[in-house]
Amino acid sequence: MDSAFALPDCSNSIYTSCYCEENIYLLVKRFLTPPENRQKWDVFAVFISNPTRTVALWNQRMASSRDTAVVWDYHVVLVLRSRSGGHHQPPNLQQTSERSIWIYDLDTQLPVPCHWKEVRKFREDTKLSSRWQTVIFISLFRVVPGDDYLDNFASDRSHMISQSNTSEEPRYLANPPPYPLICGPLAEKAGIKHNLMTQYVSMVGTEKRFGSVMNFDSFLAWCSLTETSG
Repeated sequence: MDSAFALPDCSNSIYTSCYCEENIYLLVKRFLTPPENRQKWDVFAVFISNPTRTVALWNQRMASSRDTAVVWDYHVVLVLRSRSGGHHQPPNLQQTSERSIWIYDLDTQLPVPCHWKEVRKFREDTKLSSRWQTVIFISLFRVVPGDDYLDNFASDRSHMISQSNTSEEPRYLANPPPYPLICGPLAEKAGIKHNLMTQYVSMVGTEKRFGSVMNFDSFLAWCSLTETSG
């Protein structure tokens, strides 16, 4: 690959199945640590959900096939946006003044990262039957700047504890990561231990939340902003 087209590497990323918010938190931290990355890229955590927490996504590794949707309560990906216009376009895409935007989804069957113009494959518009067109399956996107995510996110993983558990030891719906609980410095300072569902996944209400919520078309428009209009 041309050195002029060098994207941050996500190989050997820390990954735990069913803990996408933590996987992406650690990837955001990894990408924002080198000063040269901050000079070239804006980094965002993007939460995908909806008011009913039943969002349908395609091309997920958990699906039985690429033609089958997986319905998540929420999903999280990392979005990388070039700060220097279209200088990080792959050779097979036309050079434009658009900001180069890349999506890192550690749970997809698609290449990682994929260019934002491939984002429709997460929804597969051409395959949306009347069942999947209902509002309960439509995606909303909460776009959170990377530094805000690192500073303010907190999770005690209580959302992953089985509600039917009767033992003293918590029984998780999926094995938790081996590292300590994540709590950003500003969340810790405020005494917040868990704000995943209320301040990031939730797409409704007026309580303080982080980032901006967009529908599918607005998210595509945000991705396609040019250097001059961005």
